[in-house]
Amino acid sequence: MTARRDPSLAEQAYDRLEEMLVTLALPPGESLREQVLAERLGMGRTPVREAVQKLASEGLLRIIPRKGLEVTPVDRGDLVRVLEVRRVLERLMVVKAAERATPDQRRALHAVASHLDANAGDLETFFRLDRRLNEVLARACRNAWLVQSLSPLHAHCRRLWYLHRGHLDLGAAAVSHEALARAVGDGDGAGAVRALNGIMSELEQLVSNLALPD
Repeated sequence: MTARRDPSLAEQAYDRLEEMLVTLALPPGESLREQVLAERLGMGRTPVREAVQKLASEGLLRIIPRKGLEVTPVDRGDLVRVLEVRRVLERLMVVKAAERATPDQRRALHAVASHLDANAGDLETFFRLDRRLNEVLARACRNAWLVQSLSPLHAHCRRLWYLHRGHLDLGAAAVSHEALARAVGDGDGAGAVRALNGIMSELEQLVSNLALPD
């Protein structure tokens, strides 16, 4: 078995900045500078610059020549297109995960489902379990190209969840995510697709509720 390597400084900077963008600690439309971000993270400019370049390629940051950076504003039309692509790619991921998951991964998925059932009303726990579910599905599908394509789409969707965090129907969200985890854990590809369709419909409703221009 190959030993798991520690993340590079650039990867650490990326993970921390992505979390700040998704959770709105860096709110949409805010102007930023690389030096300020480096100081805030307590890291050098080089790893932060690499992280910024990647986040810009994923649409969470904008690099404005000679001016600095801007947190990409939320745009309903862009989110519609994000969900359009995610619906297709994630359908493939959950089907392949249902086919290819190892016994340990199936147990992990059932554990996530049980925790979702027990913590349906807790916002931070829901977000943590949602991310855990994505991590297990990513490993179980055994397709790095697919995971790489979905990663930035998930980030935009997590930011969408946080934008609505004050009035989410957590009960409905937990039920649909629990159903997805259980179906994949059971090797039920068709059931996984049905559960995924429910999650995507919830996300589409959140987009439609945004009071933003197309």
